Amino acid sequence: MSLTTADLSTVTQRMASELPYPPRFRRSGRTARLLGTVDGVELWMLCWLPGQGTGLHDHGGRRTPVPAAFTVVSGALTEFTVAPGEFPTLDRRTFRAGQTTTVGIRDIHAVINRGNVPAVSVHAYAPRLSMMRSYLFDETGLWLASITRAGDDW
Repeated sequence: MSLTTADLSTVTQRMASELPYPPRFRRSGRTARLLGTVDGVELWMLCWLPGQGTGLHDHGGRRTPVPAAFTVVSGALTEFTVAPGEFPTLDRRTFRAGQTTTVGIRDIHAVINRGNVPAVSVHAYAPRLSMMRSYLFDETGLWLASITRAGDDW
C-alpha cells in the first residue's frame, strides 16, 4: 500500500497527541528518538532547543525518495524550503504546536527552532528513511554537500 503525505499527516497528528516517551533535550544538538514503525510508517520524535536545527536536506535523494510529514507538539519550528528556478530562493514558514506540514519527495528543506522555548515534533516517513542528502545554498545556487545513511546521527 502506498501512503500519501496526507496519510502521513494523520499519523503524525495522532502520535503527537499520545507521545509514549517524555521529550529529552541536549545542548549539543537536537535529539531524535525512534517511536516505532506502524503499518510501514517510521515515526520519530525530535526535540529542539532554541537555535537547534537541520541543514538543508532531502529525504532519500533521486533513487529512493521518501515522502514525509511532521507535526509540532510544542513550541514552534521554522521550515525553509528551496523554491527551484533559474535563481533558487528559500521559502519560509513557521509551524506552531498542533500544526502539521508535509514534505514532498523532491523537496529540499531545513527545519530550525528559531523561538526562545524548546520545541518537540513528530515526523513520519514511508517507506523507512534510509538516507538523506545535505546541501549548501548560496548566491551561486544549490550544491550537494554530503550523503548520510541510516544509522548515522541525523
